[in-house]
Amino acid sequence: MAVERWRQGFEDCHYGTARGSVGCYAPPMHRIDLEALDLAADIMHDATNLAMAARRALPPEAIVRKHDGSIVTAVDVALQVFILDALEREFGVRPVIAEEDNESLGGKLAAEAHCRALLREWGFEGDEADIHRLLCAGSFDRPTREVDDVWVLDPIDGTQGFVDGNHWCPCLALLRHGEPVFASNGYPTLRGGVLLSAVRGEGTWSYPLDAGDEGEPTRLGVSREPPVRGSAVRVVAPIQTSESQAVARRAVVEAGGFEARLVHADSQAKYGLVLLDEADIAYSRRGHGPGKYIWDHAGAVLLAQEAGAWIGDTDGRPIDCSRGRRLEANNAVICAARGLGPAVAAVLSARDAAEGVGR
Repeated sequence: MAVERWRQGFEDCHYGTARGSVGCYAPPMHRIDLEALDLAADIMHDATNLAMAARRALPPEAIVRKHDGSIVTAVDVALQVFILDALEREFGVRPVIAEEDNESLGGKLAAEAHCRALLREWGFEGDEADIHRLLCAGSFDRPTREVDDVWVLDPIDGTQGFVDGNHWCPCLALLRHGEPVFASNGYPTLRGGVLLSAVRGEGTWSYPLDAGDEGEPTRLGVSREPPVRGSAVRVVAPIQTSESQAVARRAVVEAGGFEARLVHADSQAKYGLVLLDEADIAYSRRGHGPGKYIWDHAGAVLLAQEAGAWIGDTDGRPIDCSRGRRLEANNAVICAARGLGPAVAAVLSARDAAEGVGR
């Protein structure tokens, strides 16, 4: 019976929407107090540390492939349930756009069992129906410009890196009428493990992950000092970089008369590298696809803005987070320090034109 409840479809969700439908929510509540969002940052701090511990004891049967061929682990799903449960208890029921759902583990019994075991270990007090309901909750799928508060969650961005020992990060953002007003991303592989958090107008702050309440926050500010022509500029490339990708990344930098140095990362860790002064440029192109998923970028948009980085599209416009589950209005997400953003945007815009890519 428990397995059947786990596998059942979205139609009996307590709230939320099935994919592609509008659905309904609980009656509107007052807006989330932005001054209270340190509680959400605390949740992400705890969740990142829990994921780090779970990764050290990750059995092979807890790793499965989704229908699209990408991998997911029981930790991804358990962490989404843990985070959404904590957010609901602190802030009430809200619309949520999240990556995982009841189909993520594909009915793999061992992975589902490991997910439940993790939740028990983490103190989750709900039952199977609660797990199902919380996973349904992340299926919001319509424009957010008219909605007061919408959470955007990727419990583990970079699951392949999580499994392989490369970069990964839990990522949370809050949209208010389609604009990011809060972000909190855990970066366990950067600077010895840090949490970066931002509230609109309050700056971006770095907190050590392993220090608990004793850690002192540090306000981040990226360099705006332009590099000297001919000097080295660090550009982020994927972990598994093909020769053509490496050439393309170098060309973006060399077009400005600089020497290119590749720094390797996937997930929102690529943006974290820029904010922590371990890279100068990170970008993700849309290409010919339908648009990037919002949970892979929304948090970084606000973190970058509040840290003083340049973040925008190839035409210089801001990143539009209001369209629903995808950034379908943008051709790229570009994050740059040292005043390099406009030049990078121009190079990528020309490349899009040459390749016939565009909105």
